[in-house]
Amino acid sequence: MRFEPTEIARLYGRSRVGVVVHKDLQAVYVNDAYAKMLGRRDVQDFMSEPDMRQYIPPSFHHEAEKLAEGFQESNGFHGWKKVYNIRTDGTPVWMEISDETVEWDQGNAVLTTAQMIDNGTTAMQVDHMLGRSFIGVMVHRNMTALYVNDAFAHLMGAENASKFMENPNVLRFIPEQNRPRALKHVAGILSGERHGDRHRVRDILDDGSSVWRDLTDERILWHDGKPAVLTTAHDVRDEVEMNDELVRAKASLEHAVTEVIRLVPSAVAMLDEDLHVINHNYEFARMFGVPNTDGDAPAFDISALYECCARMKLNGHGHSTLDEMQTPSGRLADIRMNMMDGGGIMVSATDITDHKRKEQMLDTLASTDPLTRALNRRGFEIAVSRLREIRHLKDKSWVFGLIILDLDYFKDINDTYGHAIGDRVLEKVAETLRQALRDDDLVVRLGGEEFAVLLPSATAAVTKRIGERLSNMIRAIEVPVSKGSKELVKVTASFGATVGGEGRHKSVDLADAMALADEAMYEAKDAGRDRMIFKTFERDSEN
Repeated sequence: MRFEPTEIARLYGRSRVGVVVHKDLQAVYVNDAYAKMLGRRDVQDFMSEPDMRQYIPPSFHHEAEKLAEGFQESNGFHGWKKVYNIRTDGTPVWMEISDETVEWDQGNAVLTTAQMIDNGTTAMQVDHMLGRSFIGVMVHRNMTALYVNDAFAHLMGAENASKFMENPNVLRFIPEQNRPRALKHVAGILSGERHGDRHRVRDILDDGSSVWRDLTDERILWHDGKPAVLTTAHDVRDEVEMNDELVRAKASLEHAVTEVIRLVPSAVAMLDEDLHVINHNYEFARMFGVPNTDGDAPAFDISALYECCARMKLNGHGHSTLDEMQTPSGRLADIRMNMMDGGGIMVSATDITDHKRKEQMLDTLASTDPLTRALNRRGFEIAVSRLREIRHLKDKSWVFGLIILDLDYFKDINDTYGHAIGDRVLEKVAETLRQALRDDDLVVRLGGEEFAVLLPSATAAVTKRIGERLSNMIRAIEVPVSKGSKELVKVTASFGATVGGEGRHKSVDLADAMALADEAMYEAKDAGRDRMIFKTFERDSEN
């Protein structure tokens, strides 16, 4: 398709949809809507700096350049995707864009249309939360990086995340003799056969220098729906070098240890044979210190370490660990202990409180729908599995009621009022379902405008009654078209319901119940919508 500047200006100049035409990520045309999305005053202000890389997060520069190059060399429409850009004031803007190759000025260019949205993909959420973190973060699959932040790139000798992603092969940093073990470790995490743990590795950088890192690996689902490994990395070169210096300076051990303890960023202390603190640094005092009324000497509460010390001495291993211990300060810490010559003990504690919070945030992202805050399919399956286990632990049968609902004519709402109003309707429906149900009932967004509700221990009669109540409550939903507007968007839903679990005559698992409830929901749609049909495997459907 060929475009002239005057023609595209006539078509899109006053459009509310953002439009930009670019070659090699250099804008050659932009309309006002797109310029304002990116924080520019107008088209003239945008075109004064036409390089579009300034709006793309550095972690995605390399990918964006490859896509733009590929699109210019091909033809036609290249589909929709969700991205986020950085405005001129530094704030993020979430966008849904489409790309199309067009003829422009005796060559090809890429025509991009953009609409602002309220949510993005997992990759973008990870970058938004952790992109500027001082902790190195990488997501990889089979030792090929899918994402890194700047901190990780710097740790591995790259100028920034974009430069690192030009060669995403992570295996090159691992000494050759350690590669089979590393690949086996990653494969086990990806398959779910093993859990990631904290471990220390020595990597060889491209310039031949080495770096020591403390790593934590965790299995996550990436935005393509496939498992990947989330790795967080701390630079511990200083700590390793200090430890080596300690070994080399064995003749003057006490002086060397005192200096090391003062300098290392982790909480470090030396205990004598009677487990009294004889040397410590500021971090150790912050985590284990307690008020002392007897004098100016610092006091510590290390009673939680006594059992670990006793076990270490009994086993004769010379070292011991204690993970996720709550310190007197309320912080969580991973503890390492090592016996020293003469009977003393070296204690180091790594504060993992912030790391655990980030893990919880990522787990929430992986198991909930970002728009409605309802469970997604993965979170639903995990929650159902836990509920089933709890019932069995209490020696009770696992039974449940299941309701599937699909909003009627939802496409018409999006087409008439726009996706922003459609999203507000979805949020209101999810909020209504949560408010109407018990704490242990589950609300899940199956996709699009389809939701499911699982009612643990509910009978057929209870399931029908709750389904009718939910239908009435959704029928009463009203969403204003705009702030202060009297025009309201209303919505209804078609319901399919059933019961399942470990019955007297036949056990119905969740998958079969989902299929039957889905079938009933479609029958409700065929029967005129805005109604509920209840079905079981033993009887015919009921309106």
